[in-house]
Amino acid sequence: MRMLFAICLGMAGLGVYRLQSAIDQRIGLFRSTEEVLYLPSGKVIKALSLGHRGLLADIYWMRAVQYYGGKRLHDDKRFDLLEPLLQIATTLDPQLMHAYRFGSVFLSEAAPIGANQPEKALALLRRGIEHNPEEWQLYRDLGFTYYWYLKDCKSAADAFLQGSRNPKAARWMKTFAAELLGKGGNRNSAKFLWQEVYDTSENQQMKANALEHLLKLTAEEEIEQLQDLVEKVETKIGRKVASLEELVQLGIFKQLPLDPKGFAYVLDAQMGKVGLSPASTIRRF
Repeated sequence: MRMLFAICLGMAGLGVYRLQSAIDQRIGLFRSTEEVLYLPSGKVIKALSLGHRGLLADIYWMRAVQYYGGKRLHDDKRFDLLEPLLQIATTLDPQLMHAYRFGSVFLSEAAPIGANQPEKALALLRRGIEHNPEEWQLYRDLGFTYYWYLKDCKSAADAFLQGSRNPKAARWMKTFAAELLGKGGNRNSAKFLWQEVYDTSENQQMKANALEHLLKLTAEEEIEQLQDLVEKVETKIGRKVASLEELVQLGIFKQLPLDPKGFAYVLDAQMGKVGLSPASTIRRF
């Protein structure tokens, strides 16, 4: 019986491989130099799928991930194929949740981290909600995209509020929607959302991306505090502070203040502004 199952599985895999090869030959997909920047619609691939939609959806999702990772590896700022690949994968399998959720972040992030196409991310998430209205996390991602990438607090609040009506939704969504409507966006709101992404994401790349945003927000907060301190010291001593090292000499700090990744903050004496060291690996978005 096991032998028969293995034979059937092997034949099915061979069939999918041959089917995909035929599709690739027909549409000219993925030359080694990636010359082809056109993909047919998901409906075309779906028509050619011959009943293997689920497997082909996984194949195209993996292609999207590999394509995205390859662009990141080579610091390429163009992601022309990303949205079409995601569209194909989710057309073949409208319940492919990770394609909607992770794909929307790939599309939204600014170059060179992502495609800098938050509007396309919104369209992808709306398609996901249309096919999976019970998945409250898609509403969370929709609200997050509006808030973080488009700075649209009203639309973000609407998305969070709509998603909060799902009995399974996180309790904070309704409260957070009210906060956005009442106060608008602020750093604490941003930190809350990125912490939520970090805590709930099962994908290590997504967790790493969320952590980078959290570290940047922390650095921004510390820079503001240092800037305020420098200005108070200047008022007290009656002259400009030449460097942050001078604050150590004055006994205000025991050592140079460090950013969240361990690099010393710097003071531009000419501009009078505190900022990150050129050597710092805190991500500049």
